[in-house]
Amino acid sequence: MRLKTALITGTLILLMALLLGLVSRNVEVLREPFIFFGLRVPMAWVLTVALLAGFLSFAVWIAASGLAQVVRRWLTDLRRQSERAAEEHYLKGLDAVLGSRPLEAINHFQHALESQPNYLPALLKLGDALRSADRPQEALTYHREALNEHPEDVPTLYALTEDALALQDHEEAKRYLLEIIRIQPRRALKGMRMLRDLYIKEGNWRRALEIQDHIGEARVLEEERAADAPFKPGLLYQIGVDLLLQDKHGEAIAQMEKVRKKYPAFQATYLKLAEAYLLNGEEQKAVETYIDGYRKNAFPTCLLAMEQLYLEKGDPEGAIQQYQTLIASTDRKVLPKFLLGRFFYRLEILDRAEHILREVEGNVGQSGLLQYYLGRVRERRGDLAKACDHYREVIRILDPFEFSYECTSCHQPSPEWKDYCTQCQRWDTFLPTFRDELMQEIHEPSPVFYQEIQWKPR
Repeated sequence: MRLKTALITGTLILLMALLLGLVSRNVEVLREPFIFFGLRVPMAWVLTVALLAGFLSFAVWIAASGLAQVVRRWLTDLRRQSERAAEEHYLKGLDAVLGSRPLEAINHFQHALESQPNYLPALLKLGDALRSADRPQEALTYHREALNEHPEDVPTLYALTEDALALQDHEEAKRYLLEIIRIQPRRALKGMRMLRDLYIKEGNWRRALEIQDHIGEARVLEEERAADAPFKPGLLYQIGVDLLLQDKHGEAIAQMEKVRKKYPAFQATYLKLAEAYLLNGEEQKAVETYIDGYRKNAFPTCLLAMEQLYLEKGDPEGAIQQYQTLIASTDRKVLPKFLLGRFFYRLEILDRAEHILREVEGNVGQSGLLQYYLGRVRERRGDLAKACDHYREVIRILDPFEFSYECTSCHQPSPEWKDYCTQCQRWDTFLPTFRDELMQEIHEPSPVFYQEIQWKPR
């Protein structure tokens, strides 16, 4: 400020010196009168008046600029005071939110907005607190006000999405999510996930698949989208299921074949693809699909489905032949052998069932399920002593008769009683698992003459 004043003063002195020099060199000219609308005015007076007008104008300009500066400082101080007051209430509101005091938080955020009406953090947090207090419509009002002030603020759009979801307005939620993705087309991973999940809830599998493809192209770390990988085969599979429900068997088969080729470990595809082949009248391809499901994933459900197919058509020999062919051509022989032995048991071909199950017993360790079926075979043949030996082995392996406990809140099992569950953080929730069977004691009704009755002798 002092430097500025010094520069102005020096400039004025120079101008005065320049003016005096010009006057001294033009004395003769200054003696001539100045004609002003027909009036003869001395030139010196005219110059004096002009000089005074210049000085007066300059003084007015200096005073006005100083006053404007004072006003600006005053307004800035007022704004800073309101910002400090708003920030103070906002921080108190945050503390209330962290302390799970939503009503107190709402009060502080409202005071913050009274100090500064367009304070974006307070608008956002006030809306969030209102939504937490089950007042989503009021939350929507404040969040829309925040969006009017900042039309492309992504946190505000996310807050509006949560409000719309709380109000069950999925169309509005999708509109906000699409806006987020428009603003951040390759970075809005959360928004894309939320939009995809909304389409999944609606059963709009193709739109969900489009969003999933965007997620796959997002510019984020591969680890951050690793959890989204299972959605792609699942959505492709579900599109095939929809085609099957619409009786478009050929299109469903083509879709499922694409999934099987690209995602051979997706097990549900084999079962649904075989179903599509059966509906399309291609039974042999359905059987081949079941066998392929086991070969690629050791998926026993495929073999059980194949077995049921042959039973329903009255051709158990076909299932036996398929099992035998599979056992001869695969390295994973134990499971199909066991299922074949179990199938012989279901057909009451007990000798062959026992023979195959014995072969399996020599290739595996302890198996309660295998011992159970060996016991059932012996029991059907009338060899109860041997059957009991196998059942005892089942009991030894599975050990079902030891006391065990379970949390009634989160169902966490425990071999011993606990007073506190570390999983759901609750006390006194562990009860024995046999409670339903052994703790419902049957009470016989007592005879009337045993009850406490006031006798009145005649």
